[in-house]
Amino acid sequence: MKVDKKTLKKVIKFLLKKLPKEEEVLIQTLDKLTTIQNLFKKNREFKNFLLNPSVPVSEKLKLIEVLDSQLGLNEPIKEVLIYLITENKVKVLKVIADEFKFEVEKLFSTVQGEIITAYPITDELVMNIKQTVEEKLGKKVEFTIKQDPSIIGGVIVRAGSYVLDASIKNYLQKLEQQLTRY
Repeated sequence: MKVDKKTLKKVIKFLLKKLPKEEEVLIQTLDKLTTIQNLFKKNREFKNFLLNPSVPVSEKLKLIEVLDSQLGLNEPIKEVLIYLITENKVKVLKVIADEFKFEVEKLFSTVQGEIITAYPITDELVMNIKQTVEEKLGKKVEFTIKQDPSIIGGVIVRAGSYVLDASIKNYLQKLEQQLTRY
C-alpha cells in the first residue's frame, strides 16, 4: 500500500499553517494523529472501512464525528480527514503522525534520542549526557532511557544521526574482529 507523498506533504503543511506554533498545541495534535495512525495501522476494520470503495463517502465522513467525540479533534485535523476521505487519499493516515512529528521536531529544532544502559543510571548522569549531546548537535534532545542487560556495561547514546556506542558488548565485538583477522 503506497502512500501519496505529495498529498502527505500537502496535509502536513496545511496543519502546520493552520495550527498555532505553540508546543502544547502541536504535541496535542501529534497525540491525536498518532492515535488515528495507530488505528489505521492496527485496526483492520477501521482501515478496511476507509479503504473500501463500496462504502459511500457520506458514511466515511460520519466516522470523523465519532473520532471527534472520542478524541476531541481540532478543526485542522477534521479538515484534513475530510480532505483525505473525499479525495480517496486515506492511505496517508498510515504515516501522518510520523511525518507530522518529524516536521514539528524540525520546527523546534528538537531531536528524539535514547540512552541505553545495562543498569539504571542517575538523573545527574542523564543530564550530563543530555547537555553534552545537545552541545554537540546544537539542538534540544528529548531522551528516553532504556535498559538492556545484553550490552553488559557502558552506554549507547542515539540522537538523530548521532550514535555513540560505548558498551562493553560493542568493545568485545570489535576485539573479537581484530583477533580473528590474525
